[in-house]
Amino acid sequence: MPAPAWAAFAVALALLFGPVLLGGQLLLPLDNLRGQAPFRQLAPTDPHGNPLQGDLITLVTPSLAEVRRAYDAGRWPLWNPLVGTGMPLLADPQAQALQPLALLAFPLPLLRAAAVTAALRVLVALVFAFLLLRRQGAGTGPALAGAFAYGLGGFLVLWVGWPLANAAAWLPAVLYALVRVARGGERRDVLLLAAALWGLLLAGHPEAMAYALGLAAVFAASLARERPPELRPRFLRGAGLALLLAGAAAAPALLPALDYLPQSLRAERLAEGSLAPPKAGSAAPERWVPLVAPNAFGNNRYAQYWGFSNTNEDAAGFAGTATLLLALLALGGKPRLPQERVVLGAGLVALLWVVLGEPLETRRPLLLVSFALAYLAACTLERWSRSRGPVAPVLLAAAALAAILVWATMTFRHPEAPETLAVLRWGWLHWQTRFLALAALVLLLARGRRWAPTVVAGLIAAELLLLHLPAHPPMPRRLALPKTESIRFLQREVGNDRMAALGASFPPNLPALYGLTDARLYNPLAPRAYVALTAPVRVGWDGEVPVWGRAEHPLYRTLGIRWLLTGPEERAPAPWALAFRDASAAVWRRPRALRRLHLSDRPRGAGVRWFELEANRMTARLRLPAPGRLGSNVYQDGNWRLLVDGHRHPASPAETLLGAPLPAGARRLDLLYRPRAFLAGMALAAAALAVAALWLLPPPKFVRSR
Repeated sequence: MPAPAWAAFAVALALLFGPVLLGGQLLLPLDNLRGQAPFRQLAPTDPHGNPLQGDLITLVTPSLAEVRRAYDAGRWPLWNPLVGTGMPLLADPQAQALQPLALLAFPLPLLRAAAVTAALRVLVALVFAFLLLRRQGAGTGPALAGAFAYGLGGFLVLWVGWPLANAAAWLPAVLYALVRVARGGERRDVLLLAAALWGLLLAGHPEAMAYALGLAAVFAASLARERPPELRPRFLRGAGLALLLAGAAAAPALLPALDYLPQSLRAERLAEGSLAPPKAGSAAPERWVPLVAPNAFGNNRYAQYWGFSNTNEDAAGFAGTATLLLALLALGGKPRLPQERVVLGAGLVALLWVVLGEPLETRRPLLLVSFALAYLAACTLERWSRSRGPVAPVLLAAAALAAILVWATMTFRHPEAPETLAVLRWGWLHWQTRFLALAALVLLLARGRRWAPTVVAGLIAAELLLLHLPAHPPMPRRLALPKTESIRFLQREVGNDRMAALGASFPPNLPALYGLTDARLYNPLAPRAYVALTAPVRVGWDGEVPVWGRAEHPLYRTLGIRWLLTGPEERAPAPWALAFRDASAAVWRRPRALRRLHLSDRPRGAGVRWFELEANRMTARLRLPAPGRLGSNVYQDGNWRLLVDGHRHPASPAETLLGAPLPAGARRLDLLYRPRAFLAGMALAAAALAVAALWLLPPPKFVRSR
């Protein structure tokens, strides 16, 4: 890759992430904690955090933190004991336990690593999109424009903190490796494809991964079709071997996920049809206008949005106004790059899926729309850099885009308060028309000039950076997991006990970042049986976040919740007793909450004594003069193994919480979390590594003895 391209990417990354990579600030939206107990007294930041990014500190980062704890302790990250009554960790794709782009940042502190992982995602997308387009025959300028349109586009940059950005980052790497295998097929090309597919399979978001793999399959079929018949078997063997190696290497995470996902809340929603394939619907403007005018319906970054879903979802397909102009011009041009029509077809199908689908809860096909726009833009620039294209299509396309932009800004004002975000909406219209006019002028006045695509690439990068920089406001270091006195009290007193919080206080999962075990659980992949179990104390939902109340309910005792946090002005009913109160929060203690393991049928003289508790293992000593029954408040997904006095003993797999009958005289219990799917995955991964090592080794040389 040429040095100017590296320099351009470095400048883009510095502008996008410079303050959080080099300036000591943080990428996570920690300012969002303000206003909720126990963080009410935090001083505000300027600018404020992005309200859309709350998941990054309440869902993504807590899972990554537990993965780190497991690796630091020298164990596999199989189980997360700090949320709910525990849930699988490696089997949760969003934990990214084996994702290479997340693992590369693990040597850094947790909160600083978020910026490094985000920068790596953008860098991988930029580099491999550029290499793919160059390998396909595009010049440096068109390839740079396509790389900027994709790598700085809405799908990757707006979602850059979420696991689904991994799929966007690895997609061009997979396609680039496919082209190398098709045209060369050397061992290193096959291993590159296997490595890229491995990263994609471990992306952490099944839907985005499926769409990326679908495009890769269509792309591979097109490559095979254009190969001479005698070379197709070699390409197909190489691609198939790479897929097998990647799948086997990713099996330690994929197989547990496939085993667990049917138990999850998301699987229940899929079964209910809320994420079913779309039916024929109407192309409402809210569905497609943000792909052209991303601020036409306001912007969640400024807490005002009246579009279809939210800014991240709806505007994820926006790749720049100049990119849209170039993509429109590609519709009527002669194909320049080999897979141009394939990418165009995939993009159109994905766009129709998004625009016409009903019902449609997610808009992940915009990944393919974003890639298609970037690829088509590079194709148009490649044509225009080699010949003088006609003037009329440029003028017509630019005029049509300008008319849509003006119409969208004038038409879709807030229905109740038309002046809402008027400065943002009209200001962005001015910027878009400027970039549109400049791109059209370059195409018209510099037709056939080799430097024109580089200028257009600069326009694309400038517009996307101008649009997306406000979406990631850097946070000051003082907000790096701030500890109020109430949090310090909990850290001193809670130990291995469980806690919870009422209402919006101390959002679920967030206590895990402080080493506290939170009985609440916010995760689309939460065990649906546990969600049903906790329904009596759940008073509502804040989006997908459960809100707890009814502190008097006996379920708190059953779940082993000994500590409860509320706002400082709130009171908890008996038997809760006040243990701490200040201006930030109140903490309440409950006596006689059940321990993690206990005897539910307790004969006279029986008892449980703890002496070891780990994430993947629990051990206890018993006094059991007569037969009894082991009870617990630990979620049983079917993979807990019970040993009684060193011998395998059947547990009750059908119950939500782990339990088992115990014989008289039992003295020691060992509970081990050992997923069968993980063991099978490790065997496959070992086989894949052995095959890859043999593939890399040169064949032995035999020396003929005299």
